This record gives sequence, structure tokens and C-alpha cells, in this order.
Amino acid sequence: MKKLLLTLVVAGMCFGMVGCATQKPLTSEEIAAERERQIQMTTRIYEGKTPDEVLHSADMVFRLADDNYLIYHQGLSLQAQRRSVIDAAMATETWVVQASYVGNRTKVVAMHSGQEQARIDLSSDFFGGVGVTAGTGPMTNMTTSPAIYQLFFARLDNLLGKNPNWITCKEAKKLFTDANLDPFCKVATDRTPDGKAAAQRELEQANQ
Repeated sequence: MKKLLLTLVVAGMCFGMVGCATQKPLTSEEIAAERERQIQMTTRIYEGKTPDEVLHSADMVFRLADDNYLIYHQGLSLQAQRRSVIDAAMATETWVVQASYVGNRTKVVAMHSGQEQARIDLSSDFFGGVGVTAGTGPMTNMTTSPAIYQLFFARLDNLLGKNPNWITCKEAKKLFTDANLDPFCKVATDRTPDGKAAAQRELEQANQ
């Protein structure tokens, strides 16, 4: 019985992975359209700004988003990484921001990816005390939905003087229809440029 149950669990996991591979292949036109969509979503051009200015402001975007972001600079790029525990799973958020000169303008490309370590404990009573622990392992996914990029660039625009408004997470959830704002808004400090965290702002509003 235990062997049968274990076999069914493993088969179910395999079926889920195989199912993803049976999707209909994209046509050449669909591939081209998706490529263009992703380029527009992750790329911006800034007039009159140097790569150093843009990367300095991008650094500030991450530091204001959450105190736990670790930021590394190299040449004309930076990497920002944050680890947190969300829904009992260890999650890692990674951003790579690259800047380059285009005449007197700066081209910026920002890419976000998420990795989650999920585990299934087959030694639990539910699985009959099999005594084996199986993990799905780290799963890395490049974010291809627009909301988190819209929020990143909106905040970058503010710090570069291109937009007078700083968008908080509370405001972002109302502005952007795509709800994938977790990299900046779930278990996050969410500071505004004046240094006030979301909890402090809510307390001040409650006392008014």
C-alpha cells in the first residue's frame, strides 16, 4: 500500500510536468509578437540621463522597496536580490538592471525572476510514514507579466525627475490590473523617498 501511494504521488508530479510540455507550439508571428511585448515591457529610454545616474536611482528603488534587498554593482549593470519566507516556502527575488549609452540617452533593461523552494514531506502520517522526503527543487521563472515592471519604472521615473508621483504598493494595486506585485509589495517595507515605511504611513493616517 505504501509503495502504491508513493508511486501515485511521483506519477502525479511527473504528469504535471509533462502536461506543461503538451501545449500547442507558437507560430512565427506569435513568437515575434511576444518578443516585442517583452522588450517593450522591460525596456525604457531616458533622455539626458547617464547610465550612472539611472543605475544610482535604480539602486534606490530596491532599497526603498524592502530593507532585505542585497544590491551588487558591476560596470553598467546591477543585481538586486531578496530572500523571504512566503506561505511557508523560501522565495528568492532577483532583478538584473542593465544600462547602456544610446547617443545622449540611456537605454535601460530590467529583468525580474523568482525562485521558490517547495518541499513535500512523504514521511508524514498522510503518506503512511514512508520515511522519504521529496522536494520539487528550486524553480526559477522569468517574470513576463507587466505590473511589476510598470511599478519599477514608475518609481524610477520619479527618482529621475520624470514623474512627480511616487506610487506606493497600496496605490499600485489599484492602478495596475496585473496583480503580480509580490517582488515589491509582499512582506516588504515599501518606503517612500522621504524614508517612511508603509506601517508608519498607516499609523500616521490613523492618528489624523
